[in-house]
Amino acid sequence: MKIIATDLDGTIYLQSKIIPGVKDSIHEAKNNNFKFIFITNNSSETPYQIKNKLENMLSNEINLNDIVSPLVILKDYLKNFDKKIYVHGSYNLQKYVKTITTELFPIDKSEIILIGRTDSFSRHDVESIADAFNRGVDVIAMNKDLTFPINDHEFKDGNGAIVREIESLVGLSINSFGKPDSFYSEYLLKQFPKIFAVIGDRVDTDILLAKDIDAKSYLVDSSIKNYLDEDIADFKFDTFSQSVSSIIKNSKN
Repeated sequence: MKIIATDLDGTIYLQSKIIPGVKDSIHEAKNNNFKFIFITNNSSETPYQIKNKLENMLSNEINLNDIVSPLVILKDYLKNFDKKIYVHGSYNLQKYVKTITTELFPIDKSEIILIGRTDSFSRHDVESIADAFNRGVDVIAMNKDLTFPINDHEFKDGNGAIVREIESLVGLSINSFGKPDSFYSEYLLKQFPKIFAVIGDRVDTDILLAKDIDAKSYLVDSSIKNYLDEDIADFKFDTFSQSVSSIIKNSKN
């Protein structure tokens, strides 16, 4: 059985609306001996929430272990550490981290700072995290996406906005638990040693991840503006369904 790793937001659904043709394409691929895993940079929804969302959309049972998000990578990472954590992020992110560590700490007492997306951030937030980074505190972003889609034509600023500001102050790159960074690709390779293809709408995350794990890359069109050359992808299609049809066809050659 060959594995297809597919992005979620902008690839198979937008917000809570499935993209036309996705359900039938997933069914067709499974009939051709393909298995899907679901890869996302979204850390505002727990894996359980994503599982329920997918099951409602696809009318099919989803294995929780087939969902990979920055929260999954974070949980795997923290099992090896017992450090004081400060979370710059949403209430949902803080709540999830507390299920792993039970207690969160102020930024000045932290040993690890996690950067998650918020609707807004201040210059004080940026400078406080940059100062901690310069003191040797381990700063890790949940992801570094500059934008994320909310419908066919609109998108919002992503977590990468604050990360970029912090990086400009410290003059160094900050690690993340999101695609395509090493925490994510190493986890995928550990759990799914051979992924046949990656489908996604972002060059800077999905396509670069595919290159890193030696999988065929399929770029689909969405409202996201790609800042890297789209020709980096092995294949480009308008939709997820067209990508799946091509994967099935290519696997028989």
